[in-house]
This record gives sequence, C-alpha cells and structure tokens, in this order.
Amino acid sequence: MSLLLRPATPHDLPALLRIEAESFADPNWRAEDFSRYDTMVAEADGQIAGFLVSRQTFSGNGEGLAEREILNVAVAPSFRRNGIATLLLKHELQFDAVHFLEVRESNAAAQALYRKLGFVAIARRPKYYERPEETAIVMQLK
Repeated sequence: MSLLLRPATPHDLPALLRIEAESFADPNWRAEDFSRYDTMVAEADGQIAGFLVSRQTFSGNGEGLAEREILNVAVAPSFRRNGIATLLLKHELQFDAVHFLEVRESNAAAQALYRKLGFVAIARRPKYYERPEETAIVMQLK
C-alpha cells in the first residue's frame, strides 16, 4: 500500500464526512469544521484512508513552547490496523509544541495508541461527551 500524507482540500470533504460517519456513533463534525482547522489526510492508493484534525491553541513565547490540540482522528474501517492513525499522529507530533487531546473514557484502543506515542492522562472531564454521555480523559504528550 502506497501512503501519502497531505493537507486536506475542499475536494476531500465528502470522504472526510464519510469516514467521520463510519467511525463515530454520533458524528458531529460538519464540512466547515474540517476547513476551520489544520486537517491532514492519509491517502492510500488514491483513496482517503484517514484524517487528523488539530489546531494551535497557544503560539508560544520566549518562556514556553507552543500548544496544540488534536481534535479528531479517524481511519476508514477498510484501512484500520495498518498504522495509518499512528502515522498521522507522528506527523502531527513533529510540531515543536506541547500536545493535548481528549478521548472517551470507554475508548481503550485509542487510549492505548496515545500512550504508545507518549501521551499520559492528566485530567478527567465528566459528562464532556454527549450521545452517549461520557467522561473525557484529557491526555498530554510527555
């Protein structure tokens, strides 16, 4: 499988929305949400296989690093278990910044992936997610 990482384009939006719908029980991202943030896609053999959406929340200063938040990561079901999410995350983590993310408390697979890459749980946000209501685990790259 030939894999290419690149910034998302407006042409990619239908594929991003399809992957979002296939990946989450109650998807809530709209097309314009992907355009508001830094969205990278993984293209496998000419098809969008997955995406990662992030944003800079603090630009840094002379005393501290920039801060970035990973907002959304998903891989199409037919491309899962091929290291695509890991590749997208490693690309994002190349930014010289402190990285944060939230993950559902029940999403053990995602938490394991994030821990493998160096994230640790630093806080909990009860009732952060809706439909179904669930606690978020806040993780930071250490």
